[in-house]
Amino acid sequence: MRKSKADTAETRKHILLTASGMLLREGISATAISDVMAAAGLTQGGFYRHFQSKEHMVAEASATAFDGIFATLEAATAGKSPQESIEIIVHGYLNQLSLGEEGQLCPLGNLSSELRLADDQVKSVAVEGYARMVKLLASYLMRLNYTDYMGLAEGIVSVLVGAYSVSRVAVDPDMTASILKNAEVTVNLLLKAAPTSAGLVKAA
Repeated sequence: MRKSKADTAETRKHILLTASGMLLREGISATAISDVMAAAGLTQGGFYRHFQSKEHMVAEASATAFDGIFATLEAATAGKSPQESIEIIVHGYLNQLSLGEEGQLCPLGNLSSELRLADDQVKSVAVEGYARMVKLLASYLMRLNYTDYMGLAEGIVSVLVGAYSVSRVAVDPDMTASILKNAEVTVNLLLKAAPTSAGLVKAA
């Protein structure tokens, strides 16, 4: 029996959510098409009804992961002041393993070592995700009257992604905690040092 468009879309969404979790947990090279389809409870033969290639799936699954973490961060900052929102985003990103579902993890921090060698369409999604993170932070920094809010946002995102990536490599839990804590301290120092156009009191 032929599936309806709604059924096909739902199946595709299920595959992407499954792939997203596996890719972020195991990496791109270690995640085979057959593994994703088996984990999704589907036959491998149905893969090409939804995706042109593994790279196509990785790109779409990465976009799904970005959507997940942004939805989580944006929900957490709803109704908060700009300064509170920045603190929530910084802490939430650095501690994303505690945010819940694996699909809410960020590809930038979890796939950083493989993205450099990834297909162009995968890189494009990663760069777009980076731009979204910068834009999200910049929207709050602008409201706090930081002069170069885009540059400051880029610096903060670089600190967050770099620190989180290194923390995932550390074997010692104490070292992991130290890396993440020091990243928050570094972000606060950046916020204190950055000039504002109205002499606003900086973040503590």
